[in-house]
Amino acid sequence: MRKPYGSNGPANGFPDADARATFSADHPLVPWKQPDHMDQWVDVDHSGEQLKRFLARWPTLDELLDGGSGDGRVVIVSGLPGMGKTSLIHRCIHEARQRVAKGASEAGDPLAVCVPTAGLMNDGHRISVGPDGSFAPVELINTRIRKEIAKRLLRHAFPEERVRSIVAEEDPYQAYGDMRDLLDQHNALLFAVIPHIRWNDAGLRTDFLRSCLSAAHPRIVLFVEVSHGAAETAREEVAATLHGSAAVTHLALRELDAEDIWRFSHSARAANGGPGGLVEPDRSSLVAAHSEWRPSDVRELRRVFHSAADALRSAPHPWPIDADALRPHWERRRAGRASLLRDPIPPRSGG
Repeated sequence: MRKPYGSNGPANGFPDADARATFSADHPLVPWKQPDHMDQWVDVDHSGEQLKRFLARWPTLDELLDGGSGDGRVVIVSGLPGMGKTSLIHRCIHEARQRVAKGASEAGDPLAVCVPTAGLMNDGHRISVGPDGSFAPVELINTRIRKEIAKRLLRHAFPEERVRSIVAEEDPYQAYGDMRDLLDQHNALLFAVIPHIRWNDAGLRTDFLRSCLSAAHPRIVLFVEVSHGAAETAREEVAATLHGSAAVTHLALRELDAEDIWRFSHSARAANGGPGGLVEPDRSSLVAAHSEWRPSDVRELRRVFHSAADALRSAPHPWPIDADALRPHWERRRAGRASLLRDPIPPRSGG
């Protein structure tokens, strides 16, 4: 989870433990850019359950490609900030691409085009902030999403004139209908990742999600990230917004519990143990730590454990990761929790 791609420890050509990459940034996993993503995937946020739900609802390749079926797909992933929604989306795309590859020969080897519309850093400001620094209207946000998709289509040598006309089209339904026709002509399948956007109210979010549903044409799959505060009931709100549509799959990540702390420690433990690694963690101590620590999200969990592990590796003899080892590191990070739920972008003048 340290980099969107590149070296990340001994498995990537660094046999010396001291030469491993430092924890300088915290990015979502991007499996098609990160060859060792399977080694970094730790199911601590109930995302494994949601991945199984996604795969159970995933249509056959023929259904995705067949214009007669009438629907593409919208996959909504909701949960608290920092819970791993973007990583889950990328994992879903990876699994979907694997299934596409298995049926590729029978379907004429379709091209799978993946578009992170807010970049690998998943920065929603790129598409949601207007020229004056205020919140952009939904129409402009949708146009910017299509522009990001258009850039990737042009890289794959799709006809420039056709791609430009799709961006210029004002009606979203017609624009994505034209895109569907273009993908069909080139036997391509589009996966587009829509980042979390800090909506000013639930009504704007509802309008946007409905506009995403209008884009659910065959050959088009939109993965939409929805973050919410602890006081919100986003699961119910999102479900009510798109109730009854067979094109929608809703994946909801729950809050962390005591067992999640234990699972993360056990999965993240260095395999070799000893002075250069970590010894078996103390399960009872970690489970008990939840009531005192209560980590707000996976991002905090990861950072506290990595910080504690680095400190323990310099100890003269092996120590287990337990509550006492973690406590000074989680106490330092408590002050930064509020920054994860940033204020929404101010609305445009006039509402």
